[in-house]
Amino acid sequence: MVTYEPAVRRSQNRLRGELVIKPITSITRDVIRDFMLNKVLPAIRAKWPREDVSKPIFIQQDNAPSHLKLDDPEFCEAAKQEGYDIRLICQPPNSPDFNILDLVIFRAIPAIQYKKDAKTIKDLVPAIKQVKRSIVHMLQCLFNMKMYSFIDFLQHMLHRHSWSTPHGKQTGYL
Repeated sequence: MVTYEPAVRRSQNRLRGELVIKPITSITRDVIRDFMLNKVLPAIRAKWPREDVSKPIFIQQDNAPSHLKLDDPEFCEAAKQEGYDIRLICQPPNSPDFNILDLVIFRAIPAIQYKKDAKTIKDLVPAIKQVKRSIVHMLQCLFNMKMYSFIDFLQHMLHRHSWSTPHGKQTGYL
C-alpha cells in the first residue's frame, strides 16, 4: 500500500513537485477500511458476474489487530449496496499451513522482487502488480478444485517456484 505525494524538495533524481511513491508506514484500521471501501469493494462489483450478485461473497482476513471487525458498520453498509452480499470472515486460528496468503501470494512477492531486481519502491510496485496479475488466474483455478487437488497443487507450486513454506521447520501437512 503506497501513496503518491509531490516531492517537497528537488534532488538529482527528480524535480520539486514531481510525484513520489511513499509507502504507508502504519497500517491502521482506518487505512484498511479506506482500502476495502475504495479499492476492494469496487473491484469486486466491477468483476463479479451480475447473475451471482445475490450469492454471498466472503473476504477472508487473517486476524491482524488492524483488520476490520466482522461487524464494522461502515463496511457492512457499503457491502450491502447494489444488492451484493459481501461479508468479512477471519481465517481459522492456528492454520498457517493452509493460509493461501502466506503460502502463495506473500511468498511470490519476494521471488518476483528478486527476479526483477527491484531495489526501490518505484521498481517494486510494478513487480507486485505483476504478481497480482499472475496469481489471479491461479486463484480462480484453486477455487474450482477439490480439497485434495488443492493441497497437491500448492505443493507443486511451492516446489516449482522454490518458495519456502512459512513454517518449513515445523512438522505439518506440507
